[in-house]
Amino acid sequence: MKFPLSAARSWALRLALITAASCAMQMSANAQVRETDKVENSAMTGELLYEILLGEMNLRQGEAAAGFALLLDAARKSNDVALFDRAVEIALQARSGDGALMAARAWSQAWPNDRKANNQVLQILLAVNQVAESLEPLKKDIALAPEAQRDNAINLIPRHYARVTDKKRATAVVQQALEPYLAKNNSTSAMAWTSLGRMRLASADLAGAIDAVKKGQAADGKAQGPLLLAMELMGKKLPEAEPLVQLGLGKQDGTEMAMSYVRVLIELERYKEATEQLQAITRKDAKLADAWLVLGSLQFEQGQDQEAEASLARYVSLATQNPTNTSTRGLNQAQTRRAALLARQGKISQARELIQQIPATTADEQRSRVLAEVQLLREHRQWQAAFEFLGANSGGDIDLVYEQAMLAEKLNQLEVMEKILRQVIAQNPSYYNAYNALGFSLADRNMRLPEAKQLIIKALTFAPNDPFITDSLGWVEFRLGNLDAALSHLQKAYKDRADAEIAAHLGEVLWVMKRQDEAIQVWREGLKLAPTNETLQETLQRLKPAL
Repeated sequence: MKFPLSAARSWALRLALITAASCAMQMSANAQVRETDKVENSAMTGELLYEILLGEMNLRQGEAAAGFALLLDAARKSNDVALFDRAVEIALQARSGDGALMAARAWSQAWPNDRKANNQVLQILLAVNQVAESLEPLKKDIALAPEAQRDNAINLIPRHYARVTDKKRATAVVQQALEPYLAKNNSTSAMAWTSLGRMRLASADLAGAIDAVKKGQAADGKAQGPLLLAMELMGKKLPEAEPLVQLGLGKQDGTEMAMSYVRVLIELERYKEATEQLQAITRKDAKLADAWLVLGSLQFEQGQDQEAEASLARYVSLATQNPTNTSTRGLNQAQTRRAALLARQGKISQARELIQQIPATTADEQRSRVLAEVQLLREHRQWQAAFEFLGANSGGDIDLVYEQAMLAEKLNQLEVMEKILRQVIAQNPSYYNAYNALGFSLADRNMRLPEAKQLIIKALTFAPNDPFITDSLGWVEFRLGNLDAALSHLQKAYKDRADAEIAAHLGEVLWVMKRQDEAIQVWREGLKLAPTNETLQETLQRLKPAL
C-alpha cells in the first residue's frame, strides 16, 4: 500500500528532483565538451538519468553509501568525467578513503590520459599512506605533464609527499619515479635532482641532499632549484652547503638568488656578511629598491646611522619614482626607520612629523601609523607624550586603548590605568591581557593581592598556556609568600619562554629560597637574552648578586 505524500513533502521532492536533474544535465554537457573523441560514450540515456537522480536523492536523504554506489555505477556506464569527479567528491566528503580510491581508479582507467583523474589516484593513495602503491601514478603524473610544465610537476613532488610518515620509503619511491629524468642530458635533470634532494632532506639524509645539489648543479649550473636547496641546507648549518651556494651564485645573471642568500645570512645572524652582500648587489643593480631597504635596516640595527639614512632615503626615492615595484609596507618601514634615526639624534618632533607623513588610506594603515608613533615615543621614554597621543588617536580601538593603559602604568597612574583596563574588560570580557595587566600591576606593587591573583587566574582561563600570564601567577604567589607555588609557576613560564623579565622573577624567588647559585645562573641567562631589560636590571641593582 502506498502512502500519499503531504503537499509540502511532495513539493520538496519535486524540487530536489528538478535540482538533481539540472545537475545531471550540466554533468552531461560538461562531458560532451570534454573530449570530442569520446562524445558517443557520454550520451545520457533515460535510464542513466534516473540512476543519477536516484543517487542524488539518496545523498540528500543522508544515504551517502547508496548515493555513491549509484553515481559511480552511472559514471562507469557513461564514462562521464563529471560523474567520476562527483563520485570521488562524495567518497571524500564521507571520509571513505577506499571508496574515493575505487572511484578515482575507475575514472583513471576510463580516461587514461586525464591528468586530474591520475592525480586524484596519487593524492588519495598518499592520504591513506599507501606510499609504495603511489609509484605508478607518480610516474604517470610526470609523463602526462606537457613538456613545458614538466619541471613544475617535478617541483611539486615533495609537497605531495609532505605528510607521509615513512619519509625514507617515500624518498625511494620518488627516486624510482624520477630515474629517467636524472640523467645529465635531460632538460629536467636539475629540477629532478632538486626534488629528490628535498625528499632526502625530509628523511634526514643530509649527505644525500648535498649529493643531489652537486648533481643538480652539474646538470645545469644556472638552475635555481639546486641553489635554493643548497641555501636551505646552509640554513641548517651544514658546512658542505655554503661552497655549493657560492658556486651557484657565481653562475647567476640576476640578483634574485643573491637576495635569497642575504636572507639566509640574516637568519644565521651573519649581519656583516649580509651587509657586504647587499652592498655588492646595489653596486650591480642600483635601482633594486628592496636591496636598499634591507641594507638600510641592517645598517640601522648595527648602529651605522649615517649609512642607514642614506640607504633608506635611496629606497624611498626609488619607491616614489616607481611605486608599482615596491610595497606600502616597505615604504612605511623605511620611513619608520628614518624617524627612529632622527629620534636617536634627539630630534623627536621631526621624527614624529616623518611618521605622520606616511600614507595611510585604510583603517589598518592608520592604526599601524599610530602604533609606529607610539613605539617611537616609548623607545625614548616619552611616556606622557605617548599617553596623550593615544588619548587623542585611539578611536576606540581596543588594542590602542589597552596600550594607553600600559602607558598610564609607566606614569605610575595606577587609578587611571585601572579605570581604562576596566573599560577594556567591559567592552570585551574575553580580553585576557587586560585581566593579566591589572593583576600583575597590583601584585608588583604588593596591593590587593587576593584580587590580583583572581584577575590573573581569570586571564589564564582564556589563555592557559601563555607563559607571561603564568609568570604573573608565579609573581603574585611570591608576593603572597607561597614560595613553592611561585617557583613551580615561574619555572614553567621560563621553560615555555626564555624571557629576561621572567628570568628576573624566577631568579628572585630562587634567591629568597637561598638557592643563590641557581638564581645567578638564571640571571646570567636573562642578561644574554636582553642585557638592558628594565625589570632584570632593577632586580640586580636591588639584590646586588655577585655576577
